[in-house]
Order: sequence, then C-alpha cells, then structure tokens
Amino acid sequence: MAGPTVTDSASTPDTAPPPPPPPRRRGTMRKWRARLIVLLMLAAAVVVFIRLTADRRTDAALIDLGTVTLTAQPIPVETPRPGQITQVSVKPEQQVKAGATLGTLEVTTTDSDGEPVLRKLTLVAPRAGIVVDEPATMGSTLQPGQPFVQLYDPAELLFVTDIPVEDLPEISPGMEATLEAKNLDRTIKAAVERVVPRVAGAAESGAQAGYLRMMLRPTTPAEVSGLVPGMRFTGSVDTRTGPPHPRLVALPPT
Repeated sequence: MAGPTVTDSASTPDTAPPPPPPPRRRGTMRKWRARLIVLLMLAAAVVVFIRLTADRRTDAALIDLGTVTLTAQPIPVETPRPGQITQVSVKPEQQVKAGATLGTLEVTTTDSDGEPVLRKLTLVAPRAGIVVDEPATMGSTLQPGQPFVQLYDPAELLFVTDIPVEDLPEISPGMEATLEAKNLDRTIKAAVERVVPRVAGAAESGAQAGYLRMMLRPTTPAEVSGLVPGMRFTGSVDTRTGPPHPRLVALPPT
C-alpha cells in the first residue's frame, strides 16, 4: 500500500513572487527637465531686470546737450590802407601757411614830392589756418578794419552749447560728450572744458533765460578733421566719466 505523498512546501510556494517595480528613469528625467526650464526662466528674468536697471542708470547719467555748434576763433586779415582788390589767391576751406599770399590790393600813396602814386599791397596770412568763407571780391574797395578774409586754426575748434543752470552741479570738467550730426557717418568725442555766462544780446540767438554757455574741446584733433565751423550737432554728456571734482562754476567770458 502506497504511503501518503509528501510535498516540499519550500520548493512549491502557494503564491508567485511580486513583479519587479517599473523603471522610474523616464519620470525622473521629466522632473529634471521641468526644473531646468524653471531655472532658465528665472535666469532670463534676472538678465532682463539687470539690463533694464542698467539702462535706467545710463539714462539718468546722461545730460542732453540740445543743439551743439562747432565754432572757431576767427583770424581776420585786414588792410592798413584803403585800396581796390586786384587779385584773390584763396578760396573757402583752403589751408594756408603763415606768410602765404592771400590777395593783392592797389592802394594810393604819395611819393617824395607829395604826388599820389599807385602801389601794390600784398595781403598775407598772419598765421597758419584754414579760410572760413569767400574772400572779398576782386575789384571791390577794401577799407581799414574791414576783413579781406577770415581764417581759423583747426587746432582751436570748440563745440558750444547752452545748458540750464540747474544742470551745472552735475557737470565736471573733463566729462566726455558724444556728438553726432546729420550726414556724418561717425560720432564725435569731446570733453567739457568750461562754462561761461551768456553775453549781452544772446537772447537774440533764441536762448532762453536761465542758461549758461558751455565749451567742449575735441578729445583729439582727429575728431574734427574735415569738419568746418558752423556745423550743428546733437548729443549728451556722460556724468560717469571724467574726474568727479571740482564741479564747474560759471567763469566770466573770455
């Protein structure tokens, strides 16, 4: 008679083992991707904020100069005696050396017997410079004190503008200005030099009360190379440049 069958409970369990957990790699990558996007958005917001703040500071540091005019101290060439112009040897914007012939006059003098005689008087450049505009015309009569022509020294060009009195405490000598003009394909750099009161009669030029005249000198002669007096510019002075002290004071006119 066969005996009872013995079953090994260790080798034949009643239930199957639980399945392994699903892989979590895809879900983890999604979480990190979302975190990265948030970080990038925060970084972009910070960059925009910094740029806006810098732009506001830049705007606050710039003082508008309005209309700026390039000027030069004229060098008049005059005759000591009245005479008629017989020759014109220069033209506008021509560069001349000291002692160069500019024109000739025919003047009336007297000889040793007191008789009137015609003599030739040559007008020469008192110093090197550039002819500003048209000389007096040939055949016209020139009187003493009446310029035959005017020269200017290109090394002495200055920019001139009018600024409100309330802007004066914010401006120091040496601060840098950036200027531009129509039909000019470059900007011009100039430095604040001095401020002077406006002279009497300045109201006729359209300036308002409460304004002072400011002079700016080109940072290098190359900045104004090829430019002529009378050109008009617009621009601003950067108060973050130049020495902070001393502040400008209005000097008497020179």
